[in-house]
Amino acid sequence: MIIKTISRYDGRLLHQRFAYRYFGDNVNALGDIIAFRASMHVEAEFMIDQEDVLNNDFIYSDDAVNFLWEIPQLPPFGAVAFQRLFNHEIAIILGKMLAKPIEVRGDDIYIINGGKASVSITHVKDGTALGHTGINIMAGDKAPKFAYSTKLTDEQAEKFMEEVIALFYTMTQDMFIATTKVLSK
Repeated sequence: MIIKTISRYDGRLLHQRFAYRYFGDNVNALGDIIAFRASMHVEAEFMIDQEDVLNNDFIYSDDAVNFLWEIPQLPPFGAVAFQRLFNHEIAIILGKMLAKPIEVRGDDIYIINGGKASVSITHVKDGTALGHTGINIMAGDKAPKFAYSTKLTDEQAEKFMEEVIALFYTMTQDMFIATTKVLSK
């Protein structure tokens, strides 16, 4: 679901389960994702990554595509594994859209010879994995020097959100099917 009412991502949304707020009785048992275009301004109070808090490495972007996902009953190790796989797949979509070579280091998406195009974090709250990946459109002056601005057009940003949302549901459904076809003897 693409949300048009969020104008600034400050990190609060990732501190609680959010799928029911947006999907109501249509919450998917395998997980849900929302996407929105907004600036990012996340400082210590709502940061989840303690390394970033200790280093005063806060999140700033003038304009970004944001993806927040929620997957029930996924433990911390599984949340990180999903985040890294998902971000790798996001990078493939982004690379094709930008026609630029991309690599993924851990959970971060880099434009080769460009810079870091993403921010990403995941954690588990109340037995549910919550994750955020933000892709800079225009990183802006407050962003670190290594932040890369993808400069996606409005049409590209919309298409990117649609493709990543479709990817999320395809991945989670496919993973679930893979869990059901194994015969135990």
